[in-house]
Amino acid sequence: MEVFFEVREVPGLKKKPSTSELLDWLKLLLAEDIPPDALRSKDRKTIIPPLHGALLKNEQDVHLFERLVFMTRAKGG
Repeated sequence: MEVFFEVREVPGLKKKPSTSELLDWLKLLLAEDIPPDALRSKDRKTIIPPLHGALLKNEQDVHLFERLVFMTRAKGG
C-alpha cells in the first residue's frame, strides 16, 4: 500500500492510480510471484517498483515516473 500511495504522490501525473490500478497491480504481483521484499526498500524514491506500469494509466505517466526516479538517483537520492 505504501508504494501505491507514493506513486499517487508523484508530481505531474495526468491521472493518479486508483483502486482499479491497485487491484490490477496486486494481481500481477501475485501472478508473477514477486516476493514482498522486492517492494521494500530503504529509499523508495530511487527504486522503481516491480510492474509499475500497471499502476499508471497512460504511457506518458510511465515515462514521467521513470524519469523522476532516474533523476533522483542521479542526484544521489
